[in-house]
Amino acid sequence: MMQRRAAEVAGWGAALALALIAVAVVASTSSWLLYRDGDSVVVALMADSLRRGDSQDWALSPVLFLPETTVYAALSFLGLGTTGSLTLNAVVNLLAVYGGIRLVAGRSRPGSRPVTGSVLAFAAFVALVLLEGPGGMPGFHLALLTATTTYYSATVVGTLVTVGLFRRLLDGAPTVRVVPVMVGVVAISTLTNPLFVGWCVGPVAVAVGVLLVGRRIVPRLAVVTLLAVAGAAAVGYLLRGFFAANIVAAGGNYLRPDQAGDALARLAGVLGDTVVSVNGLLWLAVVLALFAASVVVAVRSWRRRDGVVAAVCVLAVVAPLAATALVVVAGTDADRYLQPWVFLPVVVLAVAPPVLSVPRALSAILAGALAVAAIAAVPVTVAAASRPDADLACVTRWVEASGRTGAGQFWTVRAPKLALTDPSHLVQVDNTMRPYDWLVNRAERRGPVTFLIQDAATIPFAGVPTFDATPVRCGRYTILDFGSRVLPLGDPRN
Repeated sequence: MMQRRAAEVAGWGAALALALIAVAVVASTSSWLLYRDGDSVVVALMADSLRRGDSQDWALSPVLFLPETTVYAALSFLGLGTTGSLTLNAVVNLLAVYGGIRLVAGRSRPGSRPVTGSVLAFAAFVALVLLEGPGGMPGFHLALLTATTTYYSATVVGTLVTVGLFRRLLDGAPTVRVVPVMVGVVAISTLTNPLFVGWCVGPVAVAVGVLLVGRRIVPRLAVVTLLAVAGAAAVGYLLRGFFAANIVAAGGNYLRPDQAGDALARLAGVLGDTVVSVNGLLWLAVVLALFAASVVVAVRSWRRRDGVVAAVCVLAVVAPLAATALVVVAGTDADRYLQPWVFLPVVVLAVAPPVLSVPRALSAILAGALAVAAIAAVPVTVAAASRPDADLACVTRWVEASGRTGAGQFWTVRAPKLALTDPSHLVQVDNTMRPYDWLVNRAERRGPVTFLIQDAATIPFAGVPTFDATPVRCGRYTILDFGSRVLPLGDPRN
């Protein structure tokens, strides 16, 4: 028992080291995505607004960010500031991925090394994160998105946890203990992001069907599992009705089957961008190798009548294919929906029977090297999180000193809104000066607007004469100050 606990502690220690290394790279090479991206900052904006006790009327996408906001809000109470909290949140997200993989790996039993396999699988995931560094690889960026608070980290973890609980049921764990937890995870995951149905619920149903046809699962357990995941998903989706006023995205924005051809062409283009670099070729080779390994292990396990491992590997194959089909059928250009390709096939390393035994001496050397790398990563991460943004600080000082309200477009104004003590001093608008109700608190006061903020992402404003505006340069930002002149706002849009 003590040896098993020591192994678990060692596994979590290795995972922490790997997470620290990954976050150091992401914070250094993808700081914009982590700290200032228009979508990435919504969780911080929501948590800060709740902490201030502001009135709440958020205009949200189909993703409600409920687990993400809870985690970030808890971490923000540590007093690390916005960038510090987002950085720590990235470490927590990655550790949660390891926890999900470890659950999928199952309990220790003769002939298995679930902790070693879990660490190896997580290391493969971290390797994909490192290869995706924007400085080294154009094209797909799927693994590093898990470090953010908004690009489906909770859905990634929820999927892994559900797969792990499914595996526990197949291993013979008491249904009275596992099923309630599974129901809760599936309901919350569907409530916060309906994409979870395509990533997890559907593939689990396929895996159960395969097991049932092949007589690798008793009918009673198959029915219980299907009722649990399907029923919980239905409950989670129905609970979204309580947030109907906050979900402003129209279904037509996400389901465009008439554009399936364009979606396929875009995917081919991103794939082409990926393979032009050495990093991209390595990344694609790792992803495809893990996917192929999942197919091979699924077949071999099936022949050995190991339905548990076969089911997990079937999920690792079906979910990425389902995600790809969803992207094409929905006619979307959001390749982030393809994340199952990077976090599910890696679990084959955690569940497959060990092929080689690592000598203790080599394990000690690897552990030492990992510890040294993790220690070295900490100051790199701190430096990246603490790096001042002089341009953003310039805008913040000017806005707060003016005491007035200005406006800016989504990709321009998000980071300044987060940096302000009172975000309502900046109104989010489109290029026609209509308030843009997207990932923003509609309860904030709006106006009177007397200045505009622009940067390279700003689309030229239509119908706004600027002859009387005084430009204020703040590096990548330009503030157009109209003084006492009030710029009229149009009707809100989303």
